[in-house]
This record gives sequence, C-alpha cells and structure tokens, in this order.
Amino acid sequence: MLLFYACASPQDPSLSNRELVLLDGLLIDGSGKPPLEDAAVVIHHGLITWVGDVAKLEVPENATVVELNGASMLPGFINAHVHNGFNSDNLRAWAWEGVTTVRDMGARYHSRLFGTRDALNSDNRNARLVAAGPLVTVPGGYPTVPWGALSAFPVSSPEDAASETERLLDSGADFIKIALERGDVFGTTIPVLSAEMTSEIARVTHGAGTLVSAHITAARDLELVLDGGADDIAHMAATRVSDELITQLVDADIYWVPTLELWHGVGGPSAATAHDNLRRFVDAGGKVALGTDFDGYSTPFDLGMPIRELTWMLDAGMSPMETIVAATSNAAHVCNLAGQLGVIEVGTIADVLVVAGNPLDDLETALRDVLVVIHNGVVLRDER
Repeated sequence: MLLFYACASPQDPSLSNRELVLLDGLLIDGSGKPPLEDAAVVIHHGLITWVGDVAKLEVPENATVVELNGASMLPGFINAHVHNGFNSDNLRAWAWEGVTTVRDMGARYHSRLFGTRDALNSDNRNARLVAAGPLVTVPGGYPTVPWGALSAFPVSSPEDAASETERLLDSGADFIKIALERGDVFGTTIPVLSAEMTSEIARVTHGAGTLVSAHITAARDLELVLDGGADDIAHMAATRVSDELITQLVDADIYWVPTLELWHGVGGPSAATAHDNLRRFVDAGGKVALGTDFDGYSTPFDLGMPIRELTWMLDAGMSPMETIVAATSNAAHVCNLAGQLGVIEVGTIADVLVVAGNPLDDLETALRDVLVVIHNGVVLRDER
C-alpha cells in the first residue's frame, strides 16, 4: 500500500505541537453517510485525530482554531484521470482549488520519472501526484496508434508482460495502466493485450499491493476488462453498453472513471452515449470515481476544480452525495489510497476542503466558493 505523509517545513502547523481545530461546520465526510451538523475536526502532525460533534470537543490547549460558522467540510477532492500532472503549475492550481490529489494516467518512461514525482510531492503547495508512468500495451497497440509511442510500454507475451510489469513497479509506478483499446471509436483496428497477458499483469500488480486501470473507449473493449482482472475503467464507453455487461461489471466490483469532459470535447454522439451508460451503471449499483482526462485531448479542460465534469455527472443522474463520494473516497480507492485519503476520519491524512453553503443543496455553487484548503494538515488557502 502506498503511504503519503505531510511534506512541509518545520514552521507548518502539521509539524508543530499545536493542533489545528476546524470548529462548527457541516461535515460531509466522503463516505456517503448523512452529513453531521455542528461538527469539529482536529488535525495534528498532518493527520486527523478527532472528528465529531463540536459540543463533545474539549479544544486542545494552544490549538490553532479555524472558525467555520456553519460552512461545509469535505475531504480534499481527487481527480483520478489527468495528464500533464508532472507540472508544478498544474499541481498548484489543483491544490489551490481544493483538488489535493491527482492521478496521472500516462507519461513517457525515463529513469528519472518517479524521482520527479517524489520531488513534486515534497512541495506541499502541489497537489499530491499519483502516477502510472507509461501504458502497458502491445507493439503497435494503443497509444502508439494513433498518438505515437511516447507513453507506451510494449510487451509481447504473458511472460514478458509479467516481467516488464514487475520492472515498471520496481521503478516506482504507483499503479499500472493497461491499454485495451481495439480502435472502434478511431475507425480502425488496433492490436491489444491478450487475456493471458492482462491476467499476468494483474497478478503481478495485485501481488505488489496495487491496482490496474484499463483504458477503453468502446463497449466491445469491456469484455477484455472482465477477462483480465482490471480494477477500474478509464473512460466511459462512447458506444452503448448492454445492461447485461453493466451487471457483470458491477458484480465484479470494477470502478468506472467516466471522463465526461473528454467526450464533450470530442463532440458528436459520444457525450450523450457516455451519459446514458453512466446513468445505467450508477442505477445498477456501480461505483464511480471522478476523472476528467485533463490535457488528454486537444480541447480545453478545467484546471483546478473540475466543475464541468461534476455538473455533467449530476446531469447524468448522479445525486450530489454520489458525486462527492466519486470525487473523494471512490477516487481514493482507484488511486490505491483507500483508508488514507478521501474520507474525514480519525487516522486519515488531513486533506480538507471547506466551502460556503451546503454542497448537497447546490454542489456547483458551493464548489465555486472555496473558503479553506488544507493539504497534509497545512492551511494552503484561507478566504474566510
């Protein structure tokens, strides 16, 4: 399991002997449980050490107190599908808006790649970067076709898939991304990993204590996801997914990262089909994690809080609470950080977003009015 701790200077509250207390807010803890009114949260050394009713809290002596006056507390949001995450300007923009973790889904492999990630994570002004590195694929597979080979990591047999996956993990990959793109939406045929290859990749990856994310764009690709043992799906299918296949995915407990912002950028019928597939997946009990595919296509994407993605998730039939869970605990799960991030609970890392108003009443308006951002227990932004 990946472990992240506070990265801050000795002068920061997270590394001092003073607790940081968030007092008198509406707590939406990211788990999906009903909100707690008049709540308080205590943070010490970058971790959450107390959560509950403010009336039951004895404020620690010499604590730094942040009065919220009824504002809403949520876990820091997570964008579980971005590109160009190895960029401090982008990471700071995300963190400032309350997106305190991002999952980079494809970068060119080189010997310094994961050292660069670690250096970026050492600066607490940056959103936490979780990274796969390059996509594991076959020679001539996606993304080499159609985008070029810069973020491709080709394997040619089950044995090769196992050894190369182990090499990628040993070099520092936080999780493994595989390409199961057969080319339907591109109007061509693209070779893909065999079921035996994907099974070997999943075996090695799961044995290392982390997860496999599968790139697809069409319903037909989902059969390979089910056969190969992937843990989440990158992109909602842009062709109609049958109810039977949706049931199989839900039964297999495979999470889905829809990237509706991508499909709206692509245009045509893709967005409407993706919305319909998402609605039926959620209605069937499927688990969704927030992700946009930031910088993964030529059209503009929201940098910072992904308001458009969140709004389109609501438009697809998700409730505000389901959307918040997708952006917090479910997104933490696909980052392999469940139990560390995505919930405001004792023992978790203190990434907290405070917004005006009640996001369960009007999510978009609330997320546009950020009051406080806390990352690794350190107050990055205070607009009260």
